[in-house]
Amino acid sequence: MAWLSTEFYYYKASPPCRAVWMTLKLLKVDFEEKPVDLLKAENKRPWFIRMNPQHTVPTFNDQSFILWESRAIMMYLMNKHGNEENQYLYPKEPEERAKVDRMLFFDMGTLYQAIKDYFAPKLHQGLPPDPEKENLLKTSLDYLDNHLEMGGVPYLCGERPTIADIAVLASITELDAMDYQYKCYGEFNRWVERIKENIKVYKECCEEGIKMTKDHVKQLEADMKKQMEKERKASLTKK
Repeated sequence: MAWLSTEFYYYKASPPCRAVWMTLKLLKVDFEEKPVDLLKAENKRPWFIRMNPQHTVPTFNDQSFILWESRAIMMYLMNKHGNEENQYLYPKEPEERAKVDRMLFFDMGTLYQAIKDYFAPKLHQGLPPDPEKENLLKTSLDYLDNHLEMGGVPYLCGERPTIADIAVLASITELDAMDYQYKCYGEFNRWVERIKENIKVYKECCEEGIKMTKDHVKQLEADMKKQMEKERKASLTKK
């Protein structure tokens, strides 16, 4: 097998990694997969920090050009590999591209941040989600639902999917991993079903990572339950 100079460092259980992975597959970019196990802190090893001082995934090494931040990588990939066949994913016309950029930044700064904040206790400790942080998540989903209803188009930015749809879909896969129900947001739920069906690489790039997160959370919850039972018994013994 020939050595590939384009390397994709990723963790399957990371939604931003899934967004970049889907983009790479849709653009048919040749790349070498470089899995990084965050649970083993492989992203904090010296060789990785030398490459990416923020030690985050995804990280993209394109012939010694190093880039991180998932949405920046997606935009770079489109700028480099966009052509007549796939340009609809990131239109060149300024106003159409601005719509995509707006939704990408909403995903980064609002939606995905709300998901991370709400589920942080569950994802890192096996505890219930933070109820004080759910309002922003609900507000974000409500915005998307209204956006789709008012826009009257099948995708977030128009008649065809864009990298904004891919980024938001990747974020929503974290809700799937946490078994968070969003069917009450009718237009949004229909969009989720539509985009999963029409992004043909969705299953390949997302389903295993979703399962990894589910399994990780189940293990954390089991460990927390054991710890709480141990502490309860210790408390009874002291009495």
